Amino acid sequence: MSYQIPCSPVVTETEEKKSRFICWLGPVTDKAAFLRELERIRVRYPDASHHCTALVIGNPANPEVMQSDDDGEPGGSAGRPMLELLLKQEVGNVGAIVTRYFGGTKLGVGGLMRAYRGAVGAALQSVELKVFIPLVSIQVTCGFAEESRVRFLVAQCGGSCAEPNYTDRVGIPVRLPLDQWPALRAQLHAESIETCELD
Repeated sequence: MSYQIPCSPVVTETEEKKSRFICWLGPVTDKAAFLRELERIRVRYPDASHHCTALVIGNPANPEVMQSDDDGEPGGSAGRPMLELLLKQEVGNVGAIVTRYFGGTKLGVGGLMRAYRGAVGAALQSVELKVFIPLVSIQVTCGFAEESRVRFLVAQCGGSCAEPNYTDRVGIPVRLPLDQWPALRAQLHAESIETCELD
């Protein structure tokens, strides 16, 4: 369930037959922010031939958003190979924008695919990646005597407890890594402690 995400943006430059390929690659969690970054890059390089893009939001094995754009290059020659490389490298919550300055020599579809994939590959080699583990929010309901036991089990799973709600029972909001949730749920249910997932 975990996957790699970029820590911060990088900009790299590659060249293919005198065409320059400038790649911005960085963390993205929503499409609107990515489009704003694309607009900034269009303003920064107003005389560039193309600004091709690839975007993966969420887990690359099953993305929430996955899209690419050739921005006037021949269909499938730019955005698609960029996107395929991000998915192959299992990087999520990532956007790539490759700005091309035409160098006077046509590269052909195969050459373009290699050049755009290579531009993203160079950026991936430069960027620092970290492992992203999705979190889940749950509500644990227990008796007063069980509160310290619940806190201990949650801490063992790498989770955290928020401010509890005290009524005739104790309601504890919990956040923990998604991959730890099945084991914690089984343990709490074995001890007859109620749990439910929150949206």
